[in-house]
Amino acid sequence: MKLSPKLIIRLVLISIALLILIFYFFAKGVVVEISPESASENSDIKIEKGLGFKAGNRFIFFPGKKTLQIQSPGFYSESHEIFIDSVSNTHVITLTKKPGKIFFNLKPDFNFRVFVDGDESLSDSNFHLIDAGLRLIEIRDPLYLPFSKEISVIGMDQEQSFEFILSPNSGELSLGSLPSGASVFIDTVLIGETPLQVSLPSGLNKLVLKKNGYQDATILERIKVGDSKTSGPIELSLLPGVVTLESVPKKAKVMVGDSLKGYTPLDIFLEPDIDHIISINFEGYLGSQKTLNVATDSNSSVFFELNKEYGNVSIESNISAEIYIGDKFLSKTPFFGPLHAIDQKLVIKKKNYRTYSSIIKPSMEFNTKISATLIDEEDARLAESPLEYLSQGQQTMKLLEPDMIVLGAKRSEIGQRANETIRRVKLTKPFYLSIHEITNLQYSLFKQNYLTSDLEANHPVVNLSWNEAAIFCNWLSASEGLSSFYNVVNGNVIDINYGSEGYRLPTEAEWSWAARTYSKKNLYLKYPWGNVMPIPSSFGNFADESSKKELSLYIPNYTDSFASTAPVGSFSANEKGIFDLGGNVSEFVNDFYSIQPDDGKIYFNYSGPKRGNSHVVKGSNWRSASNSQLRYAYRDKLSKGDDATGFRVARWLIGKDDEK
Repeated sequence: MKLSPKLIIRLVLISIALLILIFYFFAKGVVVEISPESASENSDIKIEKGLGFKAGNRFIFFPGKKTLQIQSPGFYSESHEIFIDSVSNTHVITLTKKPGKIFFNLKPDFNFRVFVDGDESLSDSNFHLIDAGLRLIEIRDPLYLPFSKEISVIGMDQEQSFEFILSPNSGELSLGSLPSGASVFIDTVLIGETPLQVSLPSGLNKLVLKKNGYQDATILERIKVGDSKTSGPIELSLLPGVVTLESVPKKAKVMVGDSLKGYTPLDIFLEPDIDHIISINFEGYLGSQKTLNVATDSNSSVFFELNKEYGNVSIESNISAEIYIGDKFLSKTPFFGPLHAIDQKLVIKKKNYRTYSSIIKPSMEFNTKISATLIDEEDARLAESPLEYLSQGQQTMKLLEPDMIVLGAKRSEIGQRANETIRRVKLTKPFYLSIHEITNLQYSLFKQNYLTSDLEANHPVVNLSWNEAAIFCNWLSASEGLSSFYNVVNGNVIDINYGSEGYRLPTEAEWSWAARTYSKKNLYLKYPWGNVMPIPSSFGNFADESSKKELSLYIPNYTDSFASTAPVGSFSANEKGIFDLGGNVSEFVNDFYSIQPDDGKIYFNYSGPKRGNSHVVKGSNWRSASNSQLRYAYRDKLSKGDDATGFRVARWLIGKDDEK
């Protein structure tokens, strides 16, 4: 379809009218002002991004972000982003002046450093670019007094010149050296070669002279303003020769003449072309000397091998023992011979004896004599040990020094049983024994929640097996850092470590000695109270009148106030200070149960058989009423425990080498 010209004109007019209406309703006028005024006069504003047009300093924009580019001579051009919203507004854009080109004319004319407001300004060609405004100018050079002045910088790429007159702050120094031709430095700056005449700032100046083949020379010169001073000639010293000293042994002391230089391995510097006496010394070795003469700037090495110095030593002891020097075996005592003349640790030792140790230093000038007295280790520990102490399990442990004990009873003794065979045991090992039986409270320290409401805290613990008592002993040993006496696997004792000093049950012989022996020689107590019946009133906790309702056998007319167990220590201790060895509860001991015939032998520190199915129980208890049970010689066997059997603990000062 072909449009007529009139229709086309009409459509164009309608479109223009629509555009005018859209522009009228949506376009906004924005005024852009440029600051400062000097920038505004010659400014050129262009639209970089966004639709709009310019009318003078006024712009017509549709809403949204627009970017303007502003330029003005003498100012930095700037790209500025504005946001057009529903309200026409005014935007002020401030331009920054460009720096000015500043020329400095100085009298006198020299190379100088310029600082602007404290910061150094580096020149561009023969001028400095300095920002417009009031600026503090400083001129610095060590040869002139500090100069500062405030100037007004126009900026905007305009050139300005300033003339300053500086005052000198220096003097002249004439410097020579022998030989001449030495380079002269201030700090690391080369200022010339000798002979040299140079201007130096007033004050103290440090100059270093350097020349190949010679040592550096440092001089200090104090200069006054206007001085004309001469120094030198400075005599330079040839470079020393370097000598590397090594020795066997290492770390030997090095002396050059009377001067200590250090310890080998060592590099020393020696003045060339003269003799030097080098001395090397090390304690315990014969010294060595050498004379050295070195060339200038040379390198050499010298090795010294020193010979050991020896002194004669005689060593003896009260018993034959092994001698060690440090950790190395020397011989058995007695010994006489040469030893290295240095401080060294002498150790004299023998099994089961307290080791003797000392620091000795043999000498070539005289014989060294050592006489050592070795003390039995057990005797030494006995002298050091307290008579009593409190264990980590709260048991009071008493130190006992045992002797001979005869176990069992004669066949003629009333109440004697077939298992009470006579056995003779010589006890030589001091031991600690708890003065009380282990209580429920003490056992609960090992086994938590053991102490229940139906148990009395201070009564002896009962109904435990021998195995449980042994494991308690191991726990107590561990709590004090002692080795375990009982070897336990899967909760069962499988073997005994007789070399341990840890806690254990007393042996039958130890228990019997602690209970039966008393001050009359060669006599043993038959009963806890003595050797004859009846029982003294309230002597201990046995089967008394109060027990007759529960027990078929009791002691008529005897009262101890306790129907079953009593608190430990309720009755008097024996003459060794041990409580309840008769009455209250019977006690497990360490020994396996067996019946051994009287062979007439004396056994030393006997610990019972090595194997068995049950263990010996010693002592009467709150159920005991018969003459047989009340005797100290009475012995029984048990493994699982019952309500009348408990235990107490013991330990040696030093364990046994083996089971004898």
